[in-house]
Amino acid sequence: MKWKVSMAILTALALVGCSKPEIETVDSELNAHHLDQVVVVHGLARSAWSMQNMSKSIAKQGYQVCVVNYPTLRQPIENTLAESAKELSRCIDEFNHSKNLVTNQSKIHFVGHSLGGLVIRSYLAQHPDFVDSSEMGKVVFVGTPNHGSDVADFFSDTWMLSLVGGTAESLTTSPNSFPNSLPNPNYDFGVIAGTQSYPVFSGMFSKSNDGLVSVESTKLDGMRDFIEVDIKHDRLRRDPYVTSLVLNFIETDKFESK
Repeated sequence: MKWKVSMAILTALALVGCSKPEIETVDSELNAHHLDQVVVVHGLARSAWSMQNMSKSIAKQGYQVCVVNYPTLRQPIENTLAESAKELSRCIDEFNHSKNLVTNQSKIHFVGHSLGGLVIRSYLAQHPDFVDSSEMGKVVFVGTPNHGSDVADFFSDTWMLSLVGGTAESLTTSPNSFPNSLPNPNYDFGVIAGTQSYPVFSGMFSKSNDGLVSVESTKLDGMRDFIEVDIKHDRLRRDPYVTSLVLNFIETDKFESK
């Protein structure tokens, strides 16, 4: 019994994580080489604060950075998408204002960790005019469960997943789940997948995974580039190497030089 309780606690912590409510503000920086903007979107049970390592590193390269903050815990997926859409629109509006002061050639790029990637996909699917505009840049999905999560499947019939809320419950691999209901991207995008699992979740996967998302689930038709890194799911959002890959893709359409 004690073992089962301990496993449940570890599972809940690993699935939900710990987040801080503070929003990390990243000052915009411009230089002669980078006049583009990058919108950074966090994942489940996180906040804008959780993306500060990545966002600060991107800003240091001269990009304007806007970090989206939206609720995910104990939220229906509809509310999560509505609130994140408001934030994404805010970022784009702010960038358009600064762009008019600088250049009409700059682009807006998007980077999403885990659920953040699905939020971006949903938003862009609802804004085809933006996707077709000259403003649309590139998108990087980092550990995104584009076809759902095996962990969500494992806990789908338990109180644990329902306790986290409807957004978490929507992330299964079912054909009718939220991830699998999204249209395939029609813009330039790349995918980064982790391959280092958590021991507590290892038995839930039959193939390579980052502890929460299988490598196969991250893949989408039309990827301009794809790379696997030996990093756990949560670490992907703050690992310097991953951030360097994101920057490389934005600049060159490739994660690494051949």
